[in-house]
Amino acid sequence: MKISSDTLPLALTLALSALAACGRGEGDDSGDQGCDSDPEFFERHVWKPVLATRCISCHSSEGAAKATRMVLSGDNSEEALAANLATLREVARLESEGQPLLLLKPTNEHPQMHQGGAVLTRDSPEYVALEQWVARATGAYDCEGGADALACDQSGAGARRVRRLDHREYQQTLDALLRRAFTAPVTFAPDDVIDGYSNNASALKVSPLLAGQYREAAEAAADEIAADLAAFLPCDPVSVGEPECAAAFIKDFGRRAYRRPLSAAEQQRYEDLFKEFAAEDGFAPAIRWVSAAILQSPGFLYRTELGRADGQGHYALTPHELAAELSYLILGASPDDQLSQLADEGALSDPEVLVAEAERLLADPTSERMLHRFAEEWLKIGRLPLVTRDPALFPDLTPQLRADMLGETRKLFGALFREGGTLGELLTTSQTYLTPALAAYYGEAAGGQPDPDGFIKTNRTRGAGAGVLAHGSLLTTHALPTSSSPIHRGLVVRERLFCQHMPPPPPAVNASPPPVDPALSTRDRYAQHSSDPTCAGCHKLIDPIGFAFEHFDAAGRWRPTDGVHTIDDSGEVSHTQSTNAAFQGLAGLAAVLGDSEEVAACYVDQWSRFAIASAAPGDLACVEEELLGAFNAAEGRLDSLVLALVRSPYFRLRTGQIADGGLDPTGDTTADPTADTTGDTTTTGDPTDTADPTEDPTGGADPDAPPGIEFERKVDSMWPAGECDTVTVTNTSQAPITWYVVLTLQGALVNHWNAVATPEGDRTRFVGADYNATIQPNNSTSFGFCLEY
Repeated sequence: MKISSDTLPLALTLALSALAACGRGEGDDSGDQGCDSDPEFFERHVWKPVLATRCISCHSSEGAAKATRMVLSGDNSEEALAANLATLREVARLESEGQPLLLLKPTNEHPQMHQGGAVLTRDSPEYVALEQWVARATGAYDCEGGADALACDQSGAGARRVRRLDHREYQQTLDALLRRAFTAPVTFAPDDVIDGYSNNASALKVSPLLAGQYREAAEAAADEIAADLAAFLPCDPVSVGEPECAAAFIKDFGRRAYRRPLSAAEQQRYEDLFKEFAAEDGFAPAIRWVSAAILQSPGFLYRTELGRADGQGHYALTPHELAAELSYLILGASPDDQLSQLADEGALSDPEVLVAEAERLLADPTSERMLHRFAEEWLKIGRLPLVTRDPALFPDLTPQLRADMLGETRKLFGALFREGGTLGELLTTSQTYLTPALAAYYGEAAGGQPDPDGFIKTNRTRGAGAGVLAHGSLLTTHALPTSSSPIHRGLVVRERLFCQHMPPPPPAVNASPPPVDPALSTRDRYAQHSSDPTCAGCHKLIDPIGFAFEHFDAAGRWRPTDGVHTIDDSGEVSHTQSTNAAFQGLAGLAAVLGDSEEVAACYVDQWSRFAIASAAPGDLACVEEELLGAFNAAEGRLDSLVLALVRSPYFRLRTGQIADGGLDPTGDTTADPTADTTGDTTTTGDPTDTADPTEDPTGGADPDAPPGIEFERKVDSMWPAGECDTVTVTNTSQAPITWYVVLTLQGALVNHWNAVATPEGDRTRFVGADYNATIQPNNSTSFGFCLEY
């Protein structure tokens, strides 16, 4: 499989646009100043990530916005790209009340709102791209006058930052520090999710709620240390003296907690803290309080990527920063003894030593947990244990069977990664790993000796040639409580394999799935449902893909027919840059995806977002092009991206400034080590922000619904400023029910559809619209809303 970084030629576009811009003095010097020309910028930052993925479904000649001033062509020709550029240049000059229309509409800030709801937020890379496009179109953009927010530093260096440990990193770091599995006494407020990933550095803030939970966890861990002092002390306090032994403990424990040696000032502060408590409470309680202080400090909770000035305008990460970056990338935890020793010796500044250590860590079995985490967040299958399925229809779908389904995907992904497998193989292989129970559930034969986890390597006959697409983890997660869903399954392909983000349904559109009708197949029901012109623009992009999965029911099992109906699993991939194709069945779709340049480029994009914990356009620009080239050279090998990232300048260099008051790159801080961890540590998101979008979406209150009604709330998209959710409401009784759902919302309700919303104190009651107010037995409807925190 060959992949190119450009899938559309630009010759004609460049010629036409440059000629048009020249007479107006636009964009003619950009290339000379090191900035993209207008056509280059349009294709790279406006067309591909914004228009072609978020707008084209409505803003086309057949879409819901066909009567607007922004009608685009999805044709892959050079002429179409040039025409789209010209259209966007004119649209960018339109204003409403002195503000650019191109920025007001997609953010839903226009006085007449946006029919498609909010599809962008002001803090998103796509908004930054449109903002710069407006500046280019109106002649306000000055390449020479300032930095390009979407451009990468020419050296390939990333941005300096201080990033909080996400919850999984925290848990694994504390386990390693205590040398045992630690169970926190509290459940942390969940980390924010950006583009499906829960490790995005800009979203990892510390709210007052989370700060309190960190305190409880730190004190519980300190209790374990105090209860087993002999295991943690590097000396005997009786023989060497209590202050001396405490100083040795602080030096050793602090070094492992901070992932670097403590500075002299830090060491002294903790020694002073010990003496203060020891004078009143004795040795063991004082060690406990020192331990709790260390585990609440920024040095433990945050990782620095600041570096030291290299004299060439950049900052080279220190050996200890490199050690932490490498270990968290591959293992998701703090550096082991060997890596720490190499950092102490300064050896990690040698790129070859760094790569050798990466190879060693990749061979560590614990590296698979990061692979598993990426696979689950990439394909959005981590929700599998929680998705609702009708127990009367799917009595065999037990919690253990769901765990086996996740295990199947983890095993395949891990095996292909270790054995030099490719993305194409992940999508098209018949090889899989099944427990005897899962094999029986699928109707597959699985002979042979199980591995230590109970899985047997075998080849599938049902879903052969469809790789991970035929896994129960994906099929069950992306379905409805009582039936398959071509929409959900087509959407996961469109968004996670093509990186094309679909907008939410327009507010006035009935987005409920079509009611079950025994006289119609699922395909026929959805074909009628999406025939409305308002719906057709989006559904033509996802339904024809989703039909490929129709031989699998809502719980991941093969079915020869859809009730009494013959299954038609043919479909089509359309509106892509180079992957448009008709196919037959899931294996046919898998073959199209496995050979797609766009899918490969999307995989690199997805892995990059996870690996560097950033969706910032500058960061991604710094690394993605280099990684795509390495992925191409390795013919799509899954393991190629890790070493390519470690070899890249992005991994070793940083650029930019950190605001005053940030952590000193040497690790020295002026903060009291016992201070509240919500103080400003200059992360890319302010940890003091009290508007915490990561808290329990129910607000700690029990949601309400009438008897017989069950509902599932799903976060469709989340960003630092808000979220959009879908709630599926199911009638589990034997009689029709006029439904309602009462929720506590963590933010202002700015948009909702398929329901009527009424505030009730600090909660909001949702009732059905005229067309979905009553749900028949064993049927479902859904409504949605968007919040602004």
